[in-house]
Amino acid sequence: MIVRCVHIISPTTGEVVTDHPAIRVGAEYPVLEVITTGNKVLLRIPELLDTTEYRDSPGLWAAAMFTVVSSRMPSCWVAELRDGRLTLAPREWQRAGFWDDYFDVVPAAVDDYDRLRAEILADA
Repeated sequence: MIVRCVHIISPTTGEVVTDHPAIRVGAEYPVLEVITTGNKVLLRIPELLDTTEYRDSPGLWAAAMFTVVSSRMPSCWVAELRDGRLTLAPREWQRAGFWDDYFDVVPAAVDDYDRLRAEILADA
């Protein structure tokens, strides 16, 4: 799934802002994960370094910031419903603590992220 940023909503204030260092209006991003709760939808996307490369620091952004460019779903995504939250992502990323392990640079989590990120980008 590919989305285009149409405006930026500050993750800290919830207000529309003109710019942010991690995301750009008009840029297209692959969606790595979709998380829905009762009142919001979040997309996990990698930060764009330039027009062709992504930093391996995927952030969560409000889905309202984007329009869908390609709705093709990555083949490695599975749906999980837990604690009132629906997640679409690789199964390995849905285990409790995965993102903590990834950002703490636990080798197994980093390996799972790298492998599945490559799959998602190939499917996009």
